[in-house]
Amino acid sequence: MDSVSGNEDAATTMSITQPSSWPRNARTRDGVEYQVCPLHSETPQHEDVLLDKLSVSARYVRMTGLLREQAPQLPGSLIHVNYRREMALYAVVGTGADENIVAVARYSGNPAYCEFAIAVAEEWRSRGIGTKLCELLFEYAKTHGVRRMFAVLRTGNDRMLKLATDLSMRIRMLPNDNMAVEAWRTL
Repeated sequence: MDSVSGNEDAATTMSITQPSSWPRNARTRDGVEYQVCPLHSETPQHEDVLLDKLSVSARYVRMTGLLREQAPQLPGSLIHVNYRREMALYAVVGTGADENIVAVARYSGNPAYCEFAIAVAEEWRSRGIGTKLCELLFEYAKTHGVRRMFAVLRTGNDRMLKLATDLSMRIRMLPNDNMAVEAWRTL
């Protein structure tokens, strides 16, 4: 993956990571306020905190069966985002010492075809946070030249299949794999 050049000054990097339209305020379906922010290396609680909260079965589904327990190098690789070819947004509730990341959505790839993924803490699921994060992620991606988003999903991952439907994505079986489907949408 590319990284933001070390020769760029901090102001340029921050303008990429902290556009003036961020953070965005939102509410869950049941009225709880939260903020959506771009993930960056100074994010107070990194994405690994959220991954640690996922059950083994949720982590298995989230990582499409590739990761049963969190690898030590995973957190660092997840927080380094190249804002030209990828983006990660997180949802946070609370402020200051009570701030808590409850969901993360990200995409990566080339502008023609980017893969996205999302993780929502179990106690915050089915409250609209995943849908809102993905909508904002897709909006950001479109304004940065991404033409299509996709995700490979396990056929038994009913929550992600519902999310894909809610996001107006098309779903097709993958050739030679009856355990996975591809959800995709042109932006």
